[in-house]
Amino acid sequence: MKDLNILIVGAGVAGLTCAALLKQRGVIPLIVEKETEESFNTTGYMLGLLPLGGRVMNELSLESDYFEKSIEMKNYEIHKENGDLNKAYSLDFINVEYDSYRGIERKELINILVNKIGSKNIAYGSTVTKMKQNNNKVTVSFSNDTIQEFDMIIIADGIHSETRKLLWQPDEYSFYDTHWGGYVAWLENQQLNTYKEYWGASSFMGLYPVKDKVGVFVGGPNEIIKEQGIQKFIKDIKKDINPEHQLLRTALSKLASTENPYYWEFHDCKTNAWNKENVVLLGDSACGFLPTAGVGASMAMDSAAALVDELSRADKQHLSYALKLYVSRQRARVEEAQADSRKLGKLMFVKSKTISAVRDYAIRFYSLKQLVANISNVLEGHK
Repeated sequence: MKDLNILIVGAGVAGLTCAALLKQRGVIPLIVEKETEESFNTTGYMLGLLPLGGRVMNELSLESDYFEKSIEMKNYEIHKENGDLNKAYSLDFINVEYDSYRGIERKELINILVNKIGSKNIAYGSTVTKMKQNNNKVTVSFSNDTIQEFDMIIIADGIHSETRKLLWQPDEYSFYDTHWGGYVAWLENQQLNTYKEYWGASSFMGLYPVKDKVGVFVGGPNEIIKEQGIQKFIKDIKKDINPEHQLLRTALSKLASTENPYYWEFHDCKTNAWNKENVVLLGDSACGFLPTAGVGASMAMDSAAALVDELSRADKQHLSYALKLYVSRQRARVEEAQADSRKLGKLMFVKSKTISAVRDYAIRFYSLKQLVANISNVLEGHK
């Protein structure tokens, strides 16, 4: 394995995790990242890392750095749109049975992984413009007009991967669009260890803690938000919130005062084939996630570990077979978790007040394991 010449496209969670695991086994891949070094990882959102991701940090001997930059999540709460609690779930069954479920800022996770790999192994401001497969090799043309040959390519440049388009036709992958989205901001200097979500009719709010601050999300149907604008949308939501829910009111005020907050449209992606010969898709490039179940980053790291494990037993002449085994091992697990994120999205993203009321009543009788049955199976190691 140590003589493999590997290119990784994309310095996100999936690509960097894969690079760090390869380096640990004596393979130093080239990583290309479209962002310049100055603009790379300057902003970020909140991540909830299940033990699937945390176990990979353990494998990389990064658990101390990871724990220092994150917090353990204790509870998950679903509230009504007026702020009142509807259902509370303890996360002890995850923290005790599997390992710590932790909240971390994406920017911090990226920094930990980059420090493990070394910035000198990342070519910033670079993209792949052409790939040609021939005799177990891939010839790659880059945006700086250079050409190099590799034994294999790992495409990990996200849900809207431009590199994927070079070998995959438009009918070989599809997008699932909820037609919902929303704005993201940060509430600084806050200590919280509970995920709080507020499920309304044509509105959704969430408070997602990381170390020393809380990520704030406010969303709804795209057409309503774009028609009303952020100020009116938040003002209308605030009118329905009971006065005792001060943290939620503060979070909404913070978002309303944030200049040019990031707008996140909720859709995912599924690809029919994860590899073509010795070119493989990883993370969101293969199977992207809605953020509803908070499992996308964890699954990307879990997939990176599975990929590198299969490559560790392969030689140059049989990389395609190793990738076939990887896909057979991982794809069903990932797509089951994706199905849970879609199912949760259908529960969360409701326009009708009548349907919303019925949902709010029914949710009281669901356990957390029932809500995310497939993810529970993945945690247990089942396909």
